[in-house]
Amino acid sequence: MIHLSPRLASAVKYVPPHTLLADIGTDHAYLPIYLCQKRILSPVTAKNGEVMAAIASDINKGPVERAEQHIKSERLTNTIKTICTDGLNGLEIYDPKTIIVFGMGGELIAEILEAAPWIKAEGVRLILQPMTHPEKVRQALSPMGFAITGESLCAEGDRLYQIICADFDPINAAPPASHAEALTGHLYSPAERNLHRRLIEQAIKKESRARNAKNLAGRDTSDSDLLLASLNHQLNTLGG
Repeated sequence: MIHLSPRLASAVKYVPPHTLLADIGTDHAYLPIYLCQKRILSPVTAKNGEVMAAIASDINKGPVERAEQHIKSERLTNTIKTICTDGLNGLEIYDPKTIIVFGMGGELIAEILEAAPWIKAEGVRLILQPMTHPEKVRQALSPMGFAITGESLCAEGDRLYQIICADFDPINAAPPASHAEALTGHLYSPAERNLHRRLIEQAIKKESRARNAKNLAGRDTSDSDLLLASLNHQLNTLGG
């Protein structure tokens, strides 16, 4: 039985049962294996007629080979398909309805999604975990017709990870209300309040350093001033 790290496990609650899933940048394929072992996923008929529960893809051959080894050792070769491809390229023939992209920079995640217009379809769910620039991901979703329907935070050691769940819903797809909301999110549960506060505090420290550097260089700091004011408002709204 596969055991997931807290970061990978944070995706599980967002995965709809019995839909075809694509795990982009899968590396060891731990997540699709776990979802199949827990019977959250089960084989379905893909658009091209093949029967499978999940697709584990990566741009590099090495990770795909590692994924294949793990899939084989867990006796799921006929359930999880491995593909070596760039992002979502070529996956439209299978039409996965749940797409996971974890562990990449936010700019790269946005590029992968924007390069695959076929994902803009009813029933498609995105589960995303940007390692950097989460604001780039949130800002890209609304123009593509995706509404953010869930957010959560995960702590591993000293690092915080943001998880974003979005469903294709053009009517309700709204952009973040502010740069601060794009950067830190806002749909967290009450149980994640302390982590949310910590996330905002980290963002304030980072932007304060950036503002000081701009100031020393004689550059305009108005954007940093606005972001810091918005972040501090978020922090005050959370209270003690």
